[in-house]
Amino acid sequence: MRAFIRLIEGLSTGGAFLSAAGMLFIVALVVLEIFLRAVLNTSSLVSSEYGGYALVFLILTGLAYTMKEDGLIRINLLTSHFSANGKRIADIISGLLGAAITAFALKYAVSMVYETWDLEMTADTIAETPLWIPQLAIPVGLALLLIQIIAFIARRATEEPTDD
Repeated sequence: MRAFIRLIEGLSTGGAFLSAAGMLFIVALVVLEIFLRAVLNTSSLVSSEYGGYALVFLILTGLAYTMKEDGLIRINLLTSHFSANGKRIADIISGLLGAAITAFALKYAVSMVYETWDLEMTADTIAETPLWIPQLAIPVGLALLLIQIIAFIARRATEEPTDD
């Protein structure tokens, strides 16, 4: 079980590196656009479009790592009054609910990307980007998040119960 959790955490860290690469790509696009406008009095015409795609990419690929590092917002209004075992059980239940919702979203994200690819849809921009390419970030990010939620549930379920 520990090896499984380490593998998932490694994948989540890989997602964080992809997220950082997305941020660097956005910075490069902004610098390029500033240079083109200030020096050459022209524009790339795609910086805004690709910057938007990269923003979605960096958010979704970073979700699993954020969860791994306990960086997602948690509201502890009720659980702050629970015993250690009660918190553990509440975490498992909320993890199962989160996994179900994420799996549902993942199913429909995969379907959306497939339909976009099958219909050969492109962006209504000068670049005419095939939309399945930027949309692919959605199922990839959701899949990483789902497996991180599963690792969270596994960690909490295998913890030793404590008496409070």
